[in-house]
Amino acid sequence: MMNTYLVPRRRRMHMHPALSNDRVARQMGMVNSDVHIPLDVKEEADAFVIYATIPGLNAEDLKIEILNRVVDIQGEFTQDEDGDNEYLRRERPVGKFHRRLRFTNKLDSAKVEATLKNGVLSLRIPKIEAEQPKSIQVKVK
Repeated sequence: MMNTYLVPRRRRMHMHPALSNDRVARQMGMVNSDVHIPLDVKEEADAFVIYATIPGLNAEDLKIEILNRVVDIQGEFTQDEDGDNEYLRRERPVGKFHRRLRFTNKLDSAKVEATLKNGVLSLRIPKIEAEQPKSIQVKVK
């Protein structure tokens, strides 16, 4: 008889840093990450809204870049230097994170609204309207 044990994907990826470069990690938007940050993406009529959970980080700890259809969110959770390294249990994340999200529409990086409140990063990124053919009226003189 053979026993099979299932390990959740997020935990499996955290246990094996080498898996952060595999196909599944790339599909999840993880690029060279030590830590996985959960996020939600919502589409509105004129914008995309991203909510990322990043407890304990300040705005200056984040690097956000937007180019055409791609949003990059980077940062690092650092370990508190309190002198006592003998914890009974440590579960808070420590290390770098990098999430890359690709969208179908071009994004307007000049009009992005970013807020950080209670450990939740909110990004509202307007869409760029697709260029429509423009009719030109010819005037007769």
